[in-house]
Amino acid sequence: MTTGLLRGANKTGHKGWTTEKCIMCSTTLDFYQGYELKNIYYCPKCLSKGISAYFCAADARKVHYKCPYCKSELKPYFE
Repeated sequence: MTTGLLRGANKTGHKGWTTEKCIMCSTTLDFYQGYELKNIYYCPKCLSKGISAYFCAADARKVHYKCPYCKSELKPYFE
C-alpha cells in the first residue's frame, strides 16, 4: 500500500491529528498553532490512565487549575 493513496482522516496532516476537544466545554484545541499553545492545559494523571483530559484556559481557570476528576494539578501543555 502506498501512502499517496491515503485520503480523508487517514491522510497525513489532517486536522484530526493535531486537534483535541476540551473535556468540559468541547472547544477545539489546536496543538499546531503556536499562539494558542499557552492556553492548553492537561492532567498528567488522567492522561496516564488513557483519558484525554485536555482543558482550555477558561475551564482550567474555572476549576482553579485542579483536575475535577482526580484532583491533581493541571499543567500547561507547552512550558
